[in-house]
Amino acid sequence: MNTASLRTYLSKGLIVGLVPVLTLVNLQSIGAADPVKGGKSKTPVKSIVAKINVTAPAKAVKKTPAKKVPTARVAAPQSFADSYTLGPGDRLRVDIFNVPEYSGEFYVLGDGAINLPVVGAIPIQGLTVQRASGLLTAYFSRYVKRPIVTISVLAPRPVQFAIAGEVTRAGSYTIPFTADNRKFPTISQAIQLAGGTTQTANLRQVQVRRAATGRIISVNIFDVLQRGNTGQDITLRDGDTVYIARSESVSAADRLRLSGSNLANQDATVKVAILGEVGKPGTYTLRGESGATASGGGRVTPPTLTEAIKIAGGSTASADLSRVRVRRNTRTGAGQTVPINLLSLLKSGDFGQDIILQDGDTILLPTATEINNANSTLVAASNLGPQSISPPKVVVVGEVNRPGTYTVTGSGNTTNNNTQLSGTVALPTVTNAIQSAAGIKPTADIRQIQLIRTTRTGEQKIALNLFKLLQQGDTSQDIILQEGDRIFIPVAQNPNAQDVDLVASSTFSPVSIKVNVIGEIANKAGRGGTLEVPPNTTLNQALLIAGGFDNVRANKNEIDFIRLNPNGSVTKRLIKLNFTRGIDSETNPRLQNNDTIVIGRNGLTRIGDGFSTILTPFNGLLNLFRF
Repeated sequence: MNTASLRTYLSKGLIVGLVPVLTLVNLQSIGAADPVKGGKSKTPVKSIVAKINVTAPAKAVKKTPAKKVPTARVAAPQSFADSYTLGPGDRLRVDIFNVPEYSGEFYVLGDGAINLPVVGAIPIQGLTVQRASGLLTAYFSRYVKRPIVTISVLAPRPVQFAIAGEVTRAGSYTIPFTADNRKFPTISQAIQLAGGTTQTANLRQVQVRRAATGRIISVNIFDVLQRGNTGQDITLRDGDTVYIARSESVSAADRLRLSGSNLANQDATVKVAILGEVGKPGTYTLRGESGATASGGGRVTPPTLTEAIKIAGGSTASADLSRVRVRRNTRTGAGQTVPINLLSLLKSGDFGQDIILQDGDTILLPTATEINNANSTLVAASNLGPQSISPPKVVVVGEVNRPGTYTVTGSGNTTNNNTQLSGTVALPTVTNAIQSAAGIKPTADIRQIQLIRTTRTGEQKIALNLFKLLQQGDTSQDIILQEGDRIFIPVAQNPNAQDVDLVASSTFSPVSIKVNVIGEIANKAGRGGTLEVPPNTTLNQALLIAGGFDNVRANKNEIDFIRLNPNGSVTKRLIKLNFTRGIDSETNPRLQNNDTIVIGRNGLTRIGDGFSTILTPFNGLLNLFRF
């Protein structure tokens, strides 16, 4: 080796050898005012940390390569070491290369410091493993030449965090690390641990407050459910606080997506109150249904709104399922009303309307202001209708043949009060009730029928026009009955013949009417009798049904027609017969119940009967002389 090379080698060696000495001198100058006493350093930590990278004067730094400065080796996994911050309860392994007497296992104490040989208590709370290794390197540089300090986390302390707001069980939670799993918990895991969110949770603005820095981070957890963006599901650190605010309005689609996720409330037992138009209003405790998951385990489905309605006996015929309201208390103490349209569920399969219930919910089924028979039929045929269909007991008064109280089935037949309908049945309607009352009278005003119904909120008056049913096929006028309905059918003020004929031919008219045909009829045995004929039977048809005229005695040109009026008066008129004409109010009217037809005698018969009356006493005398 020549002289120049030797000089270069000695210069470099001298610089490298001076690095730890200069570092030690620098650190000692910083803490000269507070020497180490009792094995504990009194040097301020901030000063030590600030001077860790100062290893030589400015000139020496320029000449000394950076790779020659002692660096800390982190034994923990890079991802864990970079993110984990040390704190009280951590069990660490501190190794100082080639100095076993200073190495060993140590705990981070409650004050956040680690008590080490020689250097004493060093606060490391809130530092990562790498930063803590650098800090210990600076401390041990006073006593060890070029120390190489390695920190390994043997047993990390559990992660403790708090979660508040719209979750089922708000509070503080602790998740321990295991030997196989050193992953930090995520926000979604924290929500699941807290029992899931409420239905009013605003998952689009979840806030996380970092304890170490005080920084507030806003994340959109709903984006995880909607698009699978796991980047929003950040990991938590020890001391973090998660807050989930309440949303003022939650769409049905959001409720449906949330209820189908593992972030929803998994507590399957809730206590709710259901009021309004249901069979049995009151308070109920609902339990969810168990089902198998893809992993083979069991998952409990929380109870929903429709399950509550079914348990309460189903909705009544007066319920307005398009305006259902669910009132619930939020975590902040303020009440919230959730509007629900269950008709949308029945008509279009909008399952977002069948929300998951929460403990303390109050369900209100309001009374419909207008009765829609199509909707009533749809509800009655669904599992939201009455769960036990009993024939309703109703009152029918007015222009019917037998006013009174009836228990009506869908077929129009009356039953006793103990009968229950099961399976698929025809639901009883207004026309069924009229049929049970022996049918409507021809003088009834079917345009102004009134139904009075007792609801949970009082009496409800429903105007019906059965003429629309007959003329336009408007089945919404023939509404479904419920228990306690009262039907009133008024008298028509000015009925016209067409209306009377139309009503008489309808299904809610009597099956048959009774008319009296007396006088000179061909059927001598039936003279003076009562006939049962179909509604809308004409005068000519009744005469033929009665057997026709007596060819010898009857007056075939005219008859006496007698009708009992609704006001109690009697109308009698002479009708000239004309069998060649059709229905005619003057010569061939349609008959009504209890009409009377009197077939008179012809002139010759009246004369003969007169002579017979005069001669009858003389015939008696002649019979005496014969003896």
